[in-house]
Amino acid sequence: MLRPTAMRLFCRVMLAILVSSCGGAAPSVVTAQGAAAPGQGQPAPAGGRVGKPGAPTINPLPEAAKELEAAHVSGTIALFDSQDGSLGCSDVKLCQEAFVPASTFKIPHSMIALETGVVQDPDTVLPWDHQEYTNANWNQDLKFRDAFRYSCLPCYRAIARKVGEAGEREWVAKLGYGNRDVSGGVDKFWIWGGLRISPLDQIDFLRRFDGNKLPISERTADYVRDIMTLDVTEKYVLRGKTGTVGPPDEPRELAWFVGWLEAGERRVFFALLLTAHASDVDPIEVRRPLTERILKSKGLM
Repeated sequence: MLRPTAMRLFCRVMLAILVSSCGGAAPSVVTAQGAAAPGQGQPAPAGGRVGKPGAPTINPLPEAAKELEAAHVSGTIALFDSQDGSLGCSDVKLCQEAFVPASTFKIPHSMIALETGVVQDPDTVLPWDHQEYTNANWNQDLKFRDAFRYSCLPCYRAIARKVGEAGEREWVAKLGYGNRDVSGGVDKFWIWGGLRISPLDQIDFLRRFDGNKLPISERTADYVRDIMTLDVTEKYVLRGKTGTVGPPDEPRELAWFVGWLEAGERRVFFALLLTAHASDVDPIEVRRPLTERILKSKGLM
């Protein structure tokens, strides 16, 4: 019978043999979505794959990068084209970094408002709280569709308080939106709280929405598509939402524009994020025209 000291030595030797025989492979890092992250949490390189096996390759978009440079802004744009399944980013690393969604969260938030019955339809009137805001469009009663169009922050904060913290947490998780973190206050977590989302995750969410893969009713989906509509022509339909946040809430000014272009059965999803700009450039004014120029350069508009 082995003495205790000899037994411990024997166990250590056997453990070393087992580890060596397995090649010492390190476990995969798992993302919040449950997929193994490439490079153990490091951003995938240009031309690399990200997420689950079989996920599309992220291709660099040098022409789009040149458009951003010509506009004197820094940031990235992610594009997914349903026609060939191609996914591209002008800055692959930045496309995978998560940021405050700001008012782009009004897309899922509108779904939550409709699904919980806080809002009945796009023509539901949201009463003005009689506080004076710098945005004059907010100083009046607004239909839900106009609250979305004017990006009325006090309107959606009031909606969030009616949904409640438990309801917001439940629905953000059900929708699989961003990092699903609703900490920081029930009526401000998407601007001043813990919610974060990357440009690639914006694309993923919009694709699931358009593909009817979210746990929402057809009625809700139709209403949200309707209020997201920005432009309708004979060639295409453009749907989207902007979002902006900056100092003192964020150390740098962020300007989002996310959505998709419909051309028949074809869909081109986009997520533009601007993180810096020249002193004479207003990112709020350039984000949509910049996105449209990039889409036009690819023959999409």
